[in-house]
Amino acid sequence: MTDYKKYSLGQIEGFLYDAMSTDATPQEIYDVIKGVVQDNYYTYKVQTAKAKELLALLNGNGTPTLEEVLQEKEYYEPTQKTCNKDDISPECKDAWNDFWEEHQQYTDEELDAMCDAAEKTDKVKKWILPVEADDLNGEYFIIFPDDLLEAARLKEGDQVYWIDQGDGSFKLIKTENINGTI
Repeated sequence: MTDYKKYSLGQIEGFLYDAMSTDATPQEIYDVIKGVVQDNYYTYKVQTAKAKELLALLNGNGTPTLEEVLQEKEYYEPTQKTCNKDDISPECKDAWNDFWEEHQQYTDEELDAMCDAAEKTDKVKKWILPVEADDLNGEYFIIFPDDLLEAARLKEGDQVYWIDQGDGSFKLIKTENINGTI
């Protein structure tokens, strides 16, 4: 089996596995396969008709009338243009690229996995924290969101040091308390 043949059959097998693992009905899968075969059939039928007509002309069997040509053209030509991978016309290149891009869509599971991975990497690096002042004791209370605690590797009871950035923001650094000194 040639590499291209093996590759092509593998692609068909992969697409069938994908289609069967989605909510596509057997009828929908059948319709798609039948449509591809039908398009391919019409492509070769048109080429055969053109070759037959040319051969008849070359053999001197007369020239067909305009009406005959139009009838044959209407009968053999599909309503939409079909392209193969070797056709370099812009329409066929676009159609060929669109065909492969249509089949590179992600499943719901793949999208969920990518979103989960992005959520882990796209963590917030700046937070706006509400500060509550206790007028009786002169103490301030700040509730840290969980993602801030995770990003700073902090847990409840850790001591932190605040560095004023001079622009209204502060840098938070975890400190080690050794024998009561920081």
